[in-house]
Amino acid sequence: MATLTVEGKQYDMNELSDNAKNMANSVAFCDSKINQLEAELTMVKMARNGFVSQLVNELPQPEVEQPKKTTRKRTTTATKASPAKKSTTSRKTATSSTEPKKAPTRKRAPAKTKATESVSE
Repeated sequence: MATLTVEGKQYDMNELSDNAKNMANSVAFCDSKINQLEAELTMVKMARNGFVSQLVNELPQPEVEQPKKTTRKRTTTATKASPAKKSTTSRKTATSSTEPKKAPTRKRAPAKTKATESVSE
């Protein structure tokens, strides 16, 4: 006895109409096709990740710039103080206007993953 389970209820396939049997077969075919396509999609994603990895390895390496040294100058100036005030000292720091550039880092493209839903009856 072949049974069909839909939404938690079991039905005897021999007691179903021809139209219901055809619909049940169509649902089974669709489930099978979904499983096949999900497996194929997984394989294509894996192949894509491999191609991205190979592409990243094939790209030219950027030249690494040596950072320039900067010098700092510190100057101090004293101001004349009145008899009631204490002397103050101010400090100024001068730096080069060009900051050393960081070498660009090579990043790999992240693998794209997506949660898949399993279809069950």
